[in-house]
Amino acid sequence: MTAKLPTALNPRFLMLFQAALGEGQGAIDAYRAWRASERLDAADEVVYRTMPLLVATADRAGIVDADTKRMRGVVKHVWLSNATRVRDVVEACAALKAAGIAALLIKGGALFARDASYMAKRMTGDYDLLVRRADAPRAIEVLRQAAFRSHGMRVELFSESDFDRDIHAVAMSRAGLSRAIDLHWRALFWLDDESFTDELFRTAEPASLLTHEVLIPGLAEHLAIAAMRPEPADQKEMVFRALEVVHVLQHAGAEVDWDRFRAIVTRYNGSLFAAQLLDVVARELPKLVPEGLVEQLWAYAPPGKSIEIAIRTIPRARRTQWQQFGVAFLTSLRAQFKAPFGFLDWLKLPRAAAAAFDASLVHFPLFRNAMLKRVWQQAASATPPLRGKGVWFGQGFSIPEDEGRWTDRQFAVIAVPVEGPSQAFASVELAVVPFLPPGADSFRFAAYGGAGEVLQVAAGRNDPMPFKLAVKAAIVGQDRRKIVVALRMLDTGRPMDIGHSIDHRLLGLFVTSVSIDGAPVFTPGGVAP
Repeated sequence: MTAKLPTALNPRFLMLFQAALGEGQGAIDAYRAWRASERLDAADEVVYRTMPLLVATADRAGIVDADTKRMRGVVKHVWLSNATRVRDVVEACAALKAAGIAALLIKGGALFARDASYMAKRMTGDYDLLVRRADAPRAIEVLRQAAFRSHGMRVELFSESDFDRDIHAVAMSRAGLSRAIDLHWRALFWLDDESFTDELFRTAEPASLLTHEVLIPGLAEHLAIAAMRPEPADQKEMVFRALEVVHVLQHAGAEVDWDRFRAIVTRYNGSLFAAQLLDVVARELPKLVPEGLVEQLWAYAPPGKSIEIAIRTIPRARRTQWQQFGVAFLTSLRAQFKAPFGFLDWLKLPRAAAAAFDASLVHFPLFRNAMLKRVWQQAASATPPLRGKGVWFGQGFSIPEDEGRWTDRQFAVIAVPVEGPSQAFASVELAVVPFLPPGADSFRFAAYGGAGEVLQVAAGRNDPMPFKLAVKAAIVGQDRRKIVVALRMLDTGRPMDIGHSIDHRLLGLFVTSVSIDGAPVFTPGGVAP
């Protein structure tokens, strides 16, 4: 195995993976190491979801201890838990089909549909259904009409922009389970490419989940989704997806079209993630992964891949501004090379680096006013049309809440479609509540609407709340005209860092209303009056 790839799993998760699916004495040694290092009472999600595999390793070695009966009890619960959730999946598929919406069962559910025996070998946190992006708003409404309820998100407050940001799925259930299904409109949270979803549906296969007909991805596509899904910082997800890859390959490895798999992950810029995940599998079970495949995938990335992987081992919430910029820059740079990086590609590197910088400038820590104007320019010149007629929270905003929306990035963009008489400018009023933790007297931010200079603003505890901000905004666009307001946060904070809650979002401004020339276009509750 190549020495270029750093080990993707930390020692603890590697130990669990080896104990669950390793071979021979190595698996037994890993199992004994796990039992000696952790109490069962302290077991986390990874342990519980892999318990059947861990118990199978113990049985092969004839290992019995004081916790064996409890562990076998968990194993019995795994199949029941998986089977119970199937009811919601079937009812969801039936409701969507009746509404003319195609749904694809992906990830663990697709594995169970390939081989029902795996329902007793691993627990799935939920079943994942994928619909096309264009169908997502209606699919949510169809499920709500079928008595499904969302968990963790107020989906009834979603606007069209919420389906085109970093939100890629919503958790819903009908049977009272906390997370029965995840309704996806992107198979991978980081890949906003509708052609990938179209490809998954085009190559889908019919299958049965406990006698119920479902649609699942093709074999190469199934492996691609699993292999491209996790980044190193998400160690739990890496273990779950590595287990899924192993199970798929053990079930149907001889049938995999590896050329197609390689084409998918390189076409959609997932070769770096796939190389890391397959490396985990190949180190322990080398017969499952074609020789040289990991090295080939690793070679597709341009210089900087080792730095990118090193940064990605750090959880997102803990990355510095420079690290955030580095990941964004290297991701964009990597996306511009669709074949193994060769000698002649060095000639293309300067132009590619300039394009990557432009694509990632929202994370650049310096020259913030200039960056704010550039963010505005990018949003103003964006060619994709705005879907819907409401306020477009295009980037930098969190999920909708009852009274408005929090920004959760250093930069945030609001766009509003404009109809009516042609005019060059409009007055935009934002009503906002700043994030003011104990000890902070004011919150500083900047705003720019494409006219005049950048506004430097400070909202303090002595100001009336919500704080009212007036911005002169240029009206831009040809076929569909719009107003764009770009915001830059200077004093953001995370509630979890000050012990207020477990909320890890980087909060800045809570936008409660937006008005254009005195007419409200966004009010509490998330809709125009």
